[in-house]
Amino acid sequence: MRSKTLLIFLLLIATPLSLQGSLTYYDFSSSTERRTAEYSAQLVGQINQNLDRTLKEMQHLSIMPMYDPEVLAILRKYSSPTLADRRPSVEELEKMLLHIASGTYDRPEIRGIHIFAGNGFTFSNLDANTIQLFNDPSQQSWYERVHKADGAWTLIPTHQPSYYLERDPQDYFSVARLIREPNTNRTLGLIKIDLKLDVFRGILSNVKFEDKGSLVAVNSRTELFFLENGPGLPPDRYEELASAAALPNESTVRRMELGGKSFLTISDYSDYSDIKIVRFIPLESLLKETNALRTKTMLIGIVCLVLGGGLATYFSYRLNRPLAALKNKMKLVELGNFKQSVQVETGDEIGQLSHNFNRMVEEIDQLVEEVYVIGLREKEAELIALQRQINPHFIYNTLESIHMLAVQGQSERVSDMVTALGRMLRYTVGHECQLVQLREELETAEAYVSIQQLRYGDRLQILFDIEPELLPHEVPKLIIQPMIENAIYHGIGDYDGGKTIWVHAVRFEDCLLLTVRDDGRGMSEAELASLRQSLNRPVAVASTAEQRRDGHGVALRNISQRLALMYGHAYELHVDASLGAGTAFTITIPLPLKEVVQKGRH
Repeated sequence: MRSKTLLIFLLLIATPLSLQGSLTYYDFSSSTERRTAEYSAQLVGQINQNLDRTLKEMQHLSIMPMYDPEVLAILRKYSSPTLADRRPSVEELEKMLLHIASGTYDRPEIRGIHIFAGNGFTFSNLDANTIQLFNDPSQQSWYERVHKADGAWTLIPTHQPSYYLERDPQDYFSVARLIREPNTNRTLGLIKIDLKLDVFRGILSNVKFEDKGSLVAVNSRTELFFLENGPGLPPDRYEELASAAALPNESTVRRMELGGKSFLTISDYSDYSDIKIVRFIPLESLLKETNALRTKTMLIGIVCLVLGGGLATYFSYRLNRPLAALKNKMKLVELGNFKQSVQVETGDEIGQLSHNFNRMVEEIDQLVEEVYVIGLREKEAELIALQRQINPHFIYNTLESIHMLAVQGQSERVSDMVTALGRMLRYTVGHECQLVQLREELETAEAYVSIQQLRYGDRLQILFDIEPELLPHEVPKLIIQPMIENAIYHGIGDYDGGKTIWVHAVRFEDCLLLTVRDDGRGMSEAELASLRQSLNRPVAVASTAEQRRDGHGVALRNISQRLALMYGHAYELHVDASLGAGTAFTITIPLPLKEVVQKGRH
């Protein structure tokens, strides 16, 4: 209750603070992200426009040779591959250099303009110490792209040309096209303009982004033209950046996960150059100010929660202290301790509840004492009644045996049986306690056996196998004799041959095992199942006719019922039998035995 009250107070404080902080953070971050996206989209679009302007100038330079008759004449002269290794004259070199140099004037972004003749000779604005004079463009990786363009200009992504004699090869991107005869459309050569990456750097130097991020320039094939790694991204992430830049060929703004971090991506696509400029802005740096605001809001919220939590703890303690005391007393009452009372400190609802609790516990304590005494008396009476049920049943069977001997004229044996019967009656009637020593129970069983041996003579052999240390232990009264009786009447009965009954008492772990076993006719599976089922049926359920037909079943049920009353689930009465192989009854009871209700000892 105290924790719930404290939780309610804290929720009342935390909920409005959380809502206010969340809404403020969301509005501010959304506004920042939207403003940055709009501004960055304009800048990225401007970058692409400036790049298109530069590429259009390069495209114009690439077409100029086809409008210069002298250039065409020289290329026409050296267009045949059969003229390999043939150098142009000095005059021809000067004319070509003059034409090429006019295109590179005041253009530091151009690394070189190269015109490849058909025989492999390369006319260039660079000298022989910088570039190879003879080259076969068809062996270059970029040639297939130029050839497929079929005379149109094409843009070659970043690469390292093999014709440069540089010790440290640099990356360039190029504008190239085939040079063809205007009239016959015959290919005379190829022009290639290599551009430095300073083209992009120069454009970017004129663009001022508000935030720090990365920029990638790729074409529709995701081929790289330029990469500027910003903070938040480690180097050598071209493949990941290029894959992330594979956005639709249109201007878009979206969020993206890259390298385990979130980025805002702004892209702009040029239909003219087929180049897509993508700006990657780390949300972490973009929302730096927003996160600072969030941190301040959280600190204020934590301070308010601490203050509110202290007040809530104090008031919840004052409110829940009497309830906690009442709850502890209730737990003790639940465990059966009814001698409890709660101190009433106030006159409010909690005080009234405590007063009513004290009165209720007092009344329950009185009722429990009354019910407990009544229950003990009822249990004692039930045990005595069950025990006494054995007496008339046993007397009936014994008198029947005496009657049979009297009819046969065996008066001495009748006298012995009557004497033994009297001794047994004194034991069964004179003892109203439920527990006796195992020694006493065995003496009574031996007296009963002597009666039966007078009747059956040598046909009946009974063997006792008892561990001596078990003799002082207490066992329920009259549990061995009924099992011996059952073994005699239903194991031997009118069978003419001799039979043996074994009585065993052993200790197994903390239990006492009493077994009565015979080698009589046994039982079929159906009879065994019926007997096992009947052991779970109360004795009172059986009718008088059933008891006459199944007297041994009544006795065994009587034993089972008495053991259940005395030991609950701690006992076991097991029957095992097979037809022609005898029957065994085993009782398992705990050691040391539990205290039970009894009327004294003799």
